[in-house]
Amino acid sequence: MLSGHIDPITFEVLSHRLHQITREMGIALERTGGTVTTTQQHDYNASLYRPDGEIMAAGETYGHHVVCAGFAVRRILERFGAEEIYPDDIFLLNDPYLAAIHNPDVYIISPIHHQNALVGWSATFVHVSDVGAITPGGDSPDATEIFQEGFRIPGIKLVERGKLRKDVFDTITHMTRQPEAVGLDLKCEIAANNVAKARLHDMYRQYGPELMNGVSIEMIRYTEAVLRKRLGEIPDGIWHETLTIEADGPCRLALALRKEGERLIFDFTGTDAQARKGINLPFHGTFGFCFGAILYSIAYDLPKNQGVLKPMEVIAPKGTLVNVQYPAPISMSTTSSGFGVGFLASSVLMQMCATSERWRREIVAPSASHRNCRHSGVNQYHRYSAFINMAHGAMDGNGARIDRDGVDSGGSYMSCPNVEWMELQYPLLYLFRRHATDSTGAGKFRGGVAVESAHTLHDAPEGKIRGVAYGVAGPENSGHGMFGGYPGAPSVITLMEKTRVNELIAANQPPGELTRLGGQERSLPYCNFELKESDVLYMRVAAGGGYGDPLERDPELVRRDVINRIVSADAARQVYGVVLEDRQFELDLAATRQLRAAMRRHEIGDAS
Repeated sequence: MLSGHIDPITFEVLSHRLHQITREMGIALERTGGTVTTTQQHDYNASLYRPDGEIMAAGETYGHHVVCAGFAVRRILERFGAEEIYPDDIFLLNDPYLAAIHNPDVYIISPIHHQNALVGWSATFVHVSDVGAITPGGDSPDATEIFQEGFRIPGIKLVERGKLRKDVFDTITHMTRQPEAVGLDLKCEIAANNVAKARLHDMYRQYGPELMNGVSIEMIRYTEAVLRKRLGEIPDGIWHETLTIEADGPCRLALALRKEGERLIFDFTGTDAQARKGINLPFHGTFGFCFGAILYSIAYDLPKNQGVLKPMEVIAPKGTLVNVQYPAPISMSTTSSGFGVGFLASSVLMQMCATSERWRREIVAPSASHRNCRHSGVNQYHRYSAFINMAHGAMDGNGARIDRDGVDSGGSYMSCPNVEWMELQYPLLYLFRRHATDSTGAGKFRGGVAVESAHTLHDAPEGKIRGVAYGVAGPENSGHGMFGGYPGAPSVITLMEKTRVNELIAANQPPGELTRLGGQERSLPYCNFELKESDVLYMRVAAGGGYGDPLERDPELVRRDVINRIVSADAARQVYGVVLEDRQFELDLAATRQLRAAMRRHEIGDAS
């Protein structure tokens, strides 16, 4: 697939080295950062770009941030021009109307020079601790315009010719509730960009700018060529999907994917107008989530670079949920309309793959969109902190595949901190974190199991902390089934107020069953809330959808799931038609065959 003017071994060595630089950037972010999102959750971006902002290489990160960082590079080029971009400069940008997805996503961008010539860029992002919005942390359900969602910077020099601009640095951190934490966020990004710059300087000195430039061009050409070849193996067609998010009433996202030859056209015509709540997504975010969906489907083994974008077109009408217009609020966009777009794009791509014998075996039932919460308040060390509660948030179940079950609590590329780490840092006590019984989408191959968790206050000096509920709110946020598979359970957040939790703990009785807690239950939409003493916050992330008819599932696999408390004995009988006897869950094959035959006859009768 190489064009012929670069030796294949040299090409492979240099392309792997470029990818490894992005991996090392990520390690630097983790080791020098100090917040849960960076060090524990791995919510960051580390990528390299050509001089014009085209994606050259990216590490293990969400695809949408790789694209948005490319937009950020181009904004810096437009704002400053080549004549004002010097060696060892570093820039900062977090404006969602220019390149970021929401204000807490702060991009740090560093030009790479060789012999005073601009030869590339490195870029990072981390979700910083606070941006001075009306809600601590930056996810602001009550915001009605962008001005209430924190500081917004269209591009500024943070480091000039190798020297930190302390006046700029202090100005930014001064606008936040947690200046030390935000300062550490920014410094870990500077460190990662410095790693990229040092490694690229070594490569340019060793191989020279001509070969390095040729390799980066060839990497992009290679990815594009392979992707176009794969698209040529799939019949042309059009596929549709919709999703409704509950925010100030139902907000509908609609997508039609058209595959024409070697082109993919993602058309969001029919999507509702932008909302009064900050679930609105900027166009570059929509573009990025579609890019990510391609990466995770037919480009899963290709280098992450501009070549993936070449066959893509995105149509997103202005003033809609997927192409917000200024000055509408945007702070919750990533985990609402953003994850919604990712779900829609993945769903239509799977429908497309189903039409090809070659690509049908790569089908994965569309993954779920989860909900999450952010807390803020005085912790057990009498210090104020705002933090994302990610002790379960990235552990949704993945969709089933054509020949095997989905990954249990597989989540995304992100990691989840362990419960003990969260309790050490914040005034929380976890009652449980576990797989949720009967959450997975049933099928011949079931979806991945979701995680549920519950926590209460512990050693909170003020007897309360604030909370923000966000994510994709609504009953459609679960993984969808395919070819007869059932959908998974949706993601929920429930506040249980005035419970018996402290009484049970004092009596040394494990409060693992919600029915024992009592209290008043309140389902949380996009909102601010308070978690007080004796309150319990229950969260369940969405489970993966199933693939194929549940009545075709191997009964022994159902029995194993019952033993592991993934499926209840009642669901084994009612959904899978599997009969289990006594406490050992012995499988009765004869009764199972009879029950399944009866369920089949009932299905046929209903269909007629």
